[in-house]
Amino acid sequence: MPRTDPPEPGTGGLAVAGAWSAQWALVPEAWRRPVYRLDQAPANQVFTRNANYLRSVKDYDFTPTGPDRLGQELAWWVWLCWRDGLRKVEPSMLAWWRRAVESMAAARAGGSRPVRSLAELEPAAVVREAVLLFQRRNDRLPSPGNRRNLQSLTEHLHLLVAARTGTVAWWEQDVWDLRTDPRIPRREHEPHADLPIRLVAVSPLWLREGLRFWLRTALTHQLLTWTTAVSRLRSVGGHLGRFCLEHGHHADPLIADEQEQLRSVFLDFLAHLRSPAAARTGATLVPASVAAVQSHVQSFYSFMHDHAAEAASATGSPRWRVIGAAHTRLWAPAYQPRRRGNVRALTWIATKDLQRMLSYLDVLGAGTSERVTITNPDTGVIEHVAGLGDPQAARAWLLQAMTGRRASEILMLDFDPVTPIPGLVPEPGDSDTFVARLRYQQTKIDGVDPTIPIEQPVLTVIREQQDWLAQHHPGLTPRYLFLGLRHNHRGAQPRPYRSYQDALKRLDQVHGLTDSAGHTLRFTQTHRLRHTRATELLNDGVPLHVVQRYLGHKSPEMTAHYAATLAATAEAEFLKHKKIGADGRAIQISPRDIYDLTQLGKRTDRVLPNGLCLLPPVKTCDKGNACLSCGHFATDATHRDRLTAQREATAQLLTDRRADYHARTGREWADDNIWVAGRLREIASLDAILTRLDGQSEPVAGGGTTTRGPLLQIHTRGAHETLLNQPHRNEHA
Repeated sequence: MPRTDPPEPGTGGLAVAGAWSAQWALVPEAWRRPVYRLDQAPANQVFTRNANYLRSVKDYDFTPTGPDRLGQELAWWVWLCWRDGLRKVEPSMLAWWRRAVESMAAARAGGSRPVRSLAELEPAAVVREAVLLFQRRNDRLPSPGNRRNLQSLTEHLHLLVAARTGTVAWWEQDVWDLRTDPRIPRREHEPHADLPIRLVAVSPLWLREGLRFWLRTALTHQLLTWTTAVSRLRSVGGHLGRFCLEHGHHADPLIADEQEQLRSVFLDFLAHLRSPAAARTGATLVPASVAAVQSHVQSFYSFMHDHAAEAASATGSPRWRVIGAAHTRLWAPAYQPRRRGNVRALTWIATKDLQRMLSYLDVLGAGTSERVTITNPDTGVIEHVAGLGDPQAARAWLLQAMTGRRASEILMLDFDPVTPIPGLVPEPGDSDTFVARLRYQQTKIDGVDPTIPIEQPVLTVIREQQDWLAQHHPGLTPRYLFLGLRHNHRGAQPRPYRSYQDALKRLDQVHGLTDSAGHTLRFTQTHRLRHTRATELLNDGVPLHVVQRYLGHKSPEMTAHYAATLAATAEAEFLKHKKIGADGRAIQISPRDIYDLTQLGKRTDRVLPNGLCLLPPVKTCDKGNACLSCGHFATDATHRDRLTAQREATAQLLTDRRADYHARTGREWADDNIWVAGRLREIASLDAILTRLDGQSEPVAGGGTTTRGPLLQIHTRGAHETLLNQPHRNEHA
């Protein structure tokens, strides 16, 4: 198999003179010695502030004793970190690293393998040497945090030198990092560019080399994105690798030749995935995660079967050459991972809950030395909350709420993502009018238009973020609208998703807001904002294909999920309320049957302003606005305000008409007048309904009450009668 450990000197691992000379020629003269004045620019832009190093005003020399190449590579690395904004350098960690490198170079100076480049020093060996020197000097071990910081610096320095100046191909490195190795294929905008692929952590060796071949081929030919490759390494390398180590499959990548034995092994692997051992948290993996790992492992073996000869040559394992068709069906059909669909309910945030959450958003944007005064929307108590000092995260969350974009699409917005709409002249002061188009980075679905129309409030938030960057980072020309907080003094990297989530987690610890069901409202559940926006659009009557284009979906099936969720919630809200009849009685039909009767007919005339008509869908009504005195009328508490207003308006109308009649004729308008009787029936029905809704009486038995007229009978004709009469109508015609 190919070598996966650091190459030995003289085997091609040492950077050739041409590659290093080209890199060294890029370094400006002021950066060619690793000697820095830490309290002055530009060194203070790349080194972190350490009080111990700022007490005395002097130049600090970090040049390691040994060949000049070691000091030059160190100076080149510091300059590159400053130029590209790769990271900040802690001076105490760099001094600690220098002592370890000097010790290792001195130990090998008189031997046959002298150190000629930092790429020859394995990071783990440098860390071990540094820990040993620390223990000798302080008679104790360093803290775990300091050791992790030293390891991070050492690995980054070694990886950058090996990637930029070495002759080894990028896929032969055991750590793939988009920020350090420009040779790795990538998209223009990668939402998870900060996540490395660490093949060094994968065991056994045959699996590491197989994944190396699979993932580098997939990335090179754009079969997988970087984000997908990271997840494949975790699922296949993590779960399958641990299973193989625990069950003794150390050497043979095919595991078994016979199909019966092979399927038996992978049934054991499936049982392992469903056990608590797979999750390492005491719980078990959810069925969707188990199915995903199954699918990824099957994809790995299917790929190796389709590229058997190339895999055998690339990995150095001839066993891949004889892989059979059995490896393309690791599980029998009964055990194959099934597409269960998205069984998780698509949840959104109600408008009133979203307004309550917005009251706490100022806490996230306020400075850490400020205190924000908030009236708790649940208790009414006035609170004074310390600010969290992250206005970028506050504006990003607000943009998600207003546009329904994914978190990655907002965090990777260009610095100026707004373009005008040709021919549009927006009206001033109208916040609901679309004024421009927002261009976002569509990294999930290909073939969709990555722009949406935006209103003035969205444009205002974008301008506020641009002004904030100009104020806090003057002279900076950022590429993205939201910048990373660490190791990004040049403004070249977007805000990472993890740091955005960390900021929202801190905000979740401040408030105690819950929804109507008592569930905690969480700012970290940013995808609910996308569901909320989609539901609002559908609820406002926007056509499905327009919502599809706005959300950036490639197919209407995905958008239909939101429509289905909206319908399910509408039904749930309908079933909450108890229906009351025209005479004030509780309707004996079950709420679900009422819902089906009013929906299956797809008849808009069944939905009334103040209730519902329970007339069967196959029948028709020819009595116009006589619903209140009709036996098919039903309503509930949601219409109480409208019913009260209707009762007052009807009573006032009757009083006015009677006064007009008396003024004209000098006589009283009797209750037996057909128009007066109809209004009295309506008023009596409304009184009975409102009394029932207020819970002030028991259910009324029979067809009416002592204070109201009889129900107005509606004569209807069924659909079957219409069909029977059709020939007679044709004869008369």
